[in-house]
Amino acid sequence: MPKHPTLEDLRSLLSPRREPCVSIFLPLPRHGPELAAAPLRFRALVRQAGALLEERYDEKRVKALLAPLSGLAEAGDVFTPGPDGLAAFRADGLFETYRLWPSPDERAVVADSFHVKPLLRSLQNRNRYFVLALGSRQCALYEGSGNGLVPRAVPGLPPSPESVVTTLTGGRGGSPRGGPRSASAGSGKAPAEGDGARREDLLRFFRAIDEALRDGLREEAPIVVAAAATIQPAFREVCKRGDLFAEGVEGAVDDVGPEELHDRTYPTARRALDARDEELVEDFRRQLDRGLAADVLTSVAEAAVQGRVRRLLVADGKPLFGRVDRTTGEVILHAGQSGPQDDDVLDDLAELVLGRGGEVLVLDPGRMPGSVAAAATFRW
Repeated sequence: MPKHPTLEDLRSLLSPRREPCVSIFLPLPRHGPELAAAPLRFRALVRQAGALLEERYDEKRVKALLAPLSGLAEAGDVFTPGPDGLAAFRADGLFETYRLWPSPDERAVVADSFHVKPLLRSLQNRNRYFVLALGSRQCALYEGSGNGLVPRAVPGLPPSPESVVTTLTGGRGGSPRGGPRSASAGSGKAPAEGDGARREDLLRFFRAIDEALRDGLREEAPIVVAAAATIQPAFREVCKRGDLFAEGVEGAVDDVGPEELHDRTYPTARRALDARDEELVEDFRRQLDRGLAADVLTSVAEAAVQGRVRRLLVADGKPLFGRVDRTTGEVILHAGQSGPQDDDVLDDLAELVLGRGGEVLVLDPGRMPGSVAAAATFRW
């Protein structure tokens, strides 16, 4: 069963390995005839990969590499509603599958390393955000995009105010102080300043949420809080994550489904996403004025091989097929994939930057400074 990718998965895929490396990406509709046809489209992508492999490798090697991918097309639990795309990676000794959000372009790539830009886009998706719904009876985290919300499981996230009190007391009905449990921790209202016991129950609940988010949510993306106006200040008093957006969405959320919650929160989330990307571009321009940035592909590549890149911005969309000389940074571009050793130059640059401790972010092409394919800020 495909899983959600993590940064550790990305690092594993970027590790040096014996060529060839096969990467297949398939967008998955949420329902209907197009979703039912997904296995057929996946088989077509496997055939494309096979044609590229046959240009250089013998038939026995090609069959051995493609066998797990061909078997994936027959698996009934793979092409199901959920995140918008499927990614499959195959090389000697490795076969991994992931569900991606947002939807990747439909593509089969064969090269001497994996094509990971869609994975980067999923991990560092500039259109992804989180919604933390705090109600009187529940706490729930959702991962969101323009397409909707899906529940996001986080280890240790308390499902309700009562669950925190129950854990502390070892049972139901008591309070940590030994007396009757205050019901107001889940009331959706902030307790009065003079009601210390009620306020402490509420803050204990919020501290448990904050701890779970710090330990179990490693991705950085804007978090929009949806909750009653009366409890939002108390939560922000406790939660100190830097990606908690200053503007919340007010209102009760206990009986609100994901679709309605998305409609309520997306305008606020969009403002959070736009503000973050604008700051990234502004930082690039400030560094460019200081001579510590570049938006010319050859200059970016030279800095990447030297380990000078602090942050690499790459445009989402079609790959730039070609080669990067990993010693000099020389870039050779081709009109398309000219053979099984051709790779996405932006992928190669991302691999170089990540391998040297830099940051890589994938932006919508319209948000890139100057509409370039790659831009970088430098350490020196």
